[in-house]
Amino acid sequence: MNQAFTPIQLGKLTLPNRFLMGSMHLGVEGETGVANRMATFYGKRFEGGVGMIVTGGISVNEEGKGSKSFFQFLDPNHANELKLMNEALSGKGIMCAQLFHAGRYAFDRNCVAPSAIRAPINRYVPKELSEEECWKTIEDFGRSAKIAYEVGFGAVEIMGSEGYLLNQFFSPVTNHRNDYFGGDAKRRMNFSIEVLRAVKKNLPEGFPIVFRMSGIDLIPGNPSFEEVVGLSNALRDENVTALNIGIGWHESRVPTISQLVPRGAWVPIARRIKEQTPGVPIIASNRVNDVSTIHQIFSEQSVDIISMARPFLADPYIIHKLQTNQSNRINTCVACNQACLDHAFQEKHVSCIVNPMAMNEEKYVVHKTDKPKHVLVIGTGPAGLEAARASKELGHDVTIFEKRDQIGGQFQLASHIPGKSEFNETIRYYKNELNEIGVKIQLNQEATIQSIQSQNPDVVIFASGVVPRAFQLKGLELLPHGSYAEYLTGKFVPGNRVAVIGGGGIGVDVAHRLTEDHDPTLESYNKKYNIASFTNAIVQKETVTRKVAVFRRNGKHGAGLGPTTFWALKQALESVGVEFYQGLSYKEVTKEGLIVVFKNGDEFLYPCDSIILCVGQEKEDSLYEEYSKKFPNQRAILIGGAKDARNIDAKRAFYEGIEAAYSI
Repeated sequence: MNQAFTPIQLGKLTLPNRFLMGSMHLGVEGETGVANRMATFYGKRFEGGVGMIVTGGISVNEEGKGSKSFFQFLDPNHANELKLMNEALSGKGIMCAQLFHAGRYAFDRNCVAPSAIRAPINRYVPKELSEEECWKTIEDFGRSAKIAYEVGFGAVEIMGSEGYLLNQFFSPVTNHRNDYFGGDAKRRMNFSIEVLRAVKKNLPEGFPIVFRMSGIDLIPGNPSFEEVVGLSNALRDENVTALNIGIGWHESRVPTISQLVPRGAWVPIARRIKEQTPGVPIIASNRVNDVSTIHQIFSEQSVDIISMARPFLADPYIIHKLQTNQSNRINTCVACNQACLDHAFQEKHVSCIVNPMAMNEEKYVVHKTDKPKHVLVIGTGPAGLEAARASKELGHDVTIFEKRDQIGGQFQLASHIPGKSEFNETIRYYKNELNEIGVKIQLNQEATIQSIQSQNPDVVIFASGVVPRAFQLKGLELLPHGSYAEYLTGKFVPGNRVAVIGGGGIGVDVAHRLTEDHDPTLESYNKKYNIASFTNAIVQKETVTRKVAVFRRNGKHGAGLGPTTFWALKQALESVGVEFYQGLSYKEVTKEGLIVVFKNGDEFLYPCDSIILCVGQEKEDSLYEEYSKKFPNQRAILIGGAKDARNIDAKRAFYEGIEAAYSI
């Protein structure tokens, strides 16, 4: 790990360590009056030890904006907002501006591209850039680089990855031109090279220029590894400062950053490029979020720098905690995407489910109270844990009651789902953090009116959670059956042909656990998506012994799971033969299986030997109701699933936890 904290030279700059915060939109870009909010957010990350931060993409011209939520360098108002942000951050660290053009990914009818080929994720067919327009766009990159320097940025990153414009020019899938900017691989890389030259021309000697290039597009027919290395060598020969290796296109059907992807999955790609491109620092990114992966990367000298984005949402102080041997207090990113990428693609303000303070630093300012209260928290699910942490941070005396022998609540259940073992990291964080800051945790402590009174609390926060909803169906007793909670805790063992009643987020997760009983490994992941082929990576069909079908009365399957993750999970389940049925009513269960009736009146028997019930949850608020009636003058706060079980998720639970603390 020592290498992680050795300085590294980037142009005329020296970074204090081998970490940078990678590009990530915050959801406020394009707005005015947000400079201080962004500076407060980024400043907290500099305070935590990172030496350089890359902004979310800043468009080099109007047609290059990915959406309305983008800054554009050629807009004077936007340039001024960025200048104000940099002035507020002066002396704290190096801000690196990402020079961006969405190409055919721009959600605007005026989008442009190398060729007039519509992206599967965009309804608009892009206009093909003429050769003259190509040169004009290259000039816009250069002009934007000059403005970036003038408004106070200390470095720039050229976005040439993730399926955006430069990446589109390099790929034969999207570039069907036959001029200076298209044809064979050498001509397809010309656009990227000319952009780099234009950027260099407009910046002082030694000003750091990072090029984010695609290590693998994960689109059938994408450039070969040899062509990718050809580009990396060409950029090195043009004296680029560093190469940041991006992974995958947004339209790819291969997940790259979700919980379905093993930690450090893409470091081998960056390492191969480093081996073939000596003489330039190589940066690895995507799914690096934990100490062991970081340690392995540096001990094997796989790359020179690690770029992390979402992990800095979860914990601004990762670097400081690593350097001071406080790794157990790192609030680890769980790769859920629920409050970050899901929000970004919906043009909402970004935050983090396990750290609701992210991008809310100006709202949740930590001022120690001068009137500390004794706060009793009932329950240690996400809502209760965050309520306890935040209350203690604000200076209150905090005690937690947990009726089980371990903390975690619904996160304990969820951690049994493949990939969602990441939630164990959150439980580990809260366990260590609460102990460190002095929260008193009483395990195996049933909360009753008497046990609450014994604490003599000033405030009681009820985070007592949810219980599985009761469900009645004719003949259900004829087949072995159990709730999702009973299955995930091992109290119910299903057979080899299972009907899952309820197709919301829990039902889909249960189907995943039924067909895959372990976390993805690098070997299993690479095999599942044919990564070794490099140019034909796509999900592979598999055969599993257990047959599973998921039934949902109305609505889409996976409700509650995020749009940036559910598509990959559903695709993976379909690849192992999971069947999905919806638009139906449940008629009865027989010894042969489950009988449903579709909306058109057709009756269908699904042969099965067992049933798992995922029919929703009910709030557990009985103790709160009893306490409130007996002690109407005592402060009682109800949060999380206990407050409202409808559509409860971790994002809402953590948010209500911190809100409760700040309301005391």
